[in-house]
Amino acid sequence: MFPRKVETHQGEGFAGLEAARAYAEGVQKSTMRYRAFLSNLKRLGIRGSCLDVGAGTGNLAAIIAQNSPGVRITALEISTAMVTIGKGYIKSKGLQDQVEFIAGDVTDKDSMCDLGKFELIYSTYSLHHWKNPGNVIDNLMFRLKENGVLYVYDLRRVWWLYWIPIRNGFFNSIRAAYTRVEIKEMLKGIRPEYYGIKYEFPFMQSIIIRKSS
Repeated sequence: MFPRKVETHQGEGFAGLEAARAYAEGVQKSTMRYRAFLSNLKRLGIRGSCLDVGAGTGNLAAIIAQNSPGVRITALEISTAMVTIGKGYIKSKGLQDQVEFIAGDVTDKDSMCDLGKFELIYSTYSLHHWKNPGNVIDNLMFRLKENGVLYVYDLRRVWWLYWIPIRNGFFNSIRAAYTRVEIKEMLKGIRPEYYGIKYEFPFMQSIIIRKSS
């Protein structure tokens, strides 16, 4: 088994506006990373209130809002620099009535309670950063309305990338990502019929959990 390897910098936030701005520019040029996610989201049906966890600088929230005018998105992001850049980006797109940026920590259950409840909660490329993913998932499930959906989209650890002798942010994230077995362990308190884990080409995965009524 190829063990999960977390680099010392893994999970660190963006300390300043310049770093957040550079990140935003990179993400805006690479929307292909969301292709499978957006396709699955369309099949799920987007409606009502959504919570975007680890919203970054708002690129994905903007795409969803533009394609679903009736949706209202709360964009939660721990980095205040990201929030600042994200608010400006959303305003530049004229989407400030649909997308609200909030600085907050998904691991803080008390502050999460202040957000209310949502029909859909989604998170992309954040799972491998969470120090206690099982606790985070529990927090998010409490924020779902009855029959709501939690959709976590992330990288997956694959051997053929794990052993490539390259050290950069992407490959470090692959090494820090989770396998299907590890995710099932995180979800052991949830009945299997209420969730699914789907591999996405080439090295991503979708975890979709439905909250039973």
